Amino acid sequence: MNNKKNTDPMEKLSQFAFTMSIIGICTIGICPAFAAMGIAVPIVMNKKNVSISAQAKSRNKKALIGGIIALFLFVVDLVLVFVFKDKI
Repeated sequence: MNNKKNTDPMEKLSQFAFTMSIIGICTIGICPAFAAMGIAVPIVMNKKNVSISAQAKSRNKKALIGGIIALFLFVVDLVLVFVFKDKI
């Protein structure tokens, strides 16, 4: 049960970032904090040259893409609010 993959903090951060970006997409970008975490963790790991597994690298790439999508959805939400604020 003591698997190094489950106890490595960098693996956990990678999973966290991926989860946050997926939640950001599922909530249609309503909260940009999810997108920010999905973007920030992979960027910081790359800047610090953290050695992680290939699976975590792949997960970080997906988290970054998902975070960008969630951030874009947040911008779309803001535009929709401003366009339809008088009609609601």
